[in-house]
Amino acid sequence: MSPASGTLVHSLGHNTLGKADIAVQTIFMNVCLIAVALRLWSRRLQWLSLQVNDCLILGATFLMIGRYVVEIILVVLCGMGLRPTEIVHIGGNEVVVKFLAVTYAGDLLWIVVVCLTQLSILDYYVRNFGQRTINILSYVVAGLCLALSIAGFFATVFTCDPPKKIWHENVEGHCGDREMLHTGIHATEIILNFFILALAVPFTWNIPLSTPRKFGLVGTQALGLVVIIILAVRTKLEFKSESANSTHFAVSKSTLTCIVPILGIITACLPIISPAIQTVSGRPSLTPSTQTFSPDPGSRHWDSRALTGMRLEEPEMPLVTVHPHVMAKAGYLAPGHIRITSDWEIHSSRGSTRPDRSSVRRF
Repeated sequence: MSPASGTLVHSLGHNTLGKADIAVQTIFMNVCLIAVALRLWSRRLQWLSLQVNDCLILGATFLMIGRYVVEIILVVLCGMGLRPTEIVHIGGNEVVVKFLAVTYAGDLLWIVVVCLTQLSILDYYVRNFGQRTINILSYVVAGLCLALSIAGFFATVFTCDPPKKIWHENVEGHCGDREMLHTGIHATEIILNFFILALAVPFTWNIPLSTPRKFGLVGTQALGLVVIIILAVRTKLEFKSESANSTHFAVSKSTLTCIVPILGIITACLPIISPAIQTVSGRPSLTPSTQTFSPDPGSRHWDSRALTGMRLEEPEMPLVTVHPHVMAKAGYLAPGHIRITSDWEIHSSRGSTRPDRSSVRRF
């Protein structure tokens, strides 16, 4: 075991890659927290209680904060971004053991965060698109996401038997190929994310939406495409890794790995934050009404009034010419009463709970 000559905290000053990794993830994490806050504020502006998809996003965000803390520990205490020889020289072999153990925990958190985010988006589809086809497809994809995430989670847990051998090489046991496991998990996520993205495409372009909602869904698809591209690049980097302990090379992989779930959370929030955005920009926010994409059960046409989330407008009434003899008839109403004249003459009294049948007659 190599003797330690100092602490890795003091090496942070010249750990350029490590500092860049923390800076990038801090920026994305703050944007993620802002998006979640706007999501919750939008629910409040609409007078809506939290839905299942909101709770899933809150859980994913909480765990993502934990994954962000893991990243800071890897850089500050484990020297990620430095050369392995420098890490061993400064902190000893114990730091390498700590690095592998913390990375193991980060991999498990990543799988759970991605799964919760995917389930949140699919639950949003079911609650808002409201068509039988999209509901069935969403449930099928949600089942695949849950099943494959559980499989990936336990495959990661038991990559080595016993699991402790992952960070203690001297422990008796055997290990599988971790690089191939990561490649398989990421390739699976690419396929699932593509299916989730494709589900919303027909509804984004074929249904009438208000401009903020249209931009929200288009932004969701754009960010979803970015997530797929990043996952593809991350998967390609897996084959270029020098070794499992190469912390210098691990920075680029770790940065891309952490950006994926953060962008996923932001993607899930985009279609919902329009009320808060409109309030911040000084434009009229949505009234407390149902903001859904539910179609009319009796037809295949979408109700554009429900899609906009705005208050339903009263139907237009044709103008009626009021003749002098009609105005004269209104004279017998006592002050404080209401008289409405159209094709029919209707009398009503303030505080009355039922119309007077004798007061309704045809001109």
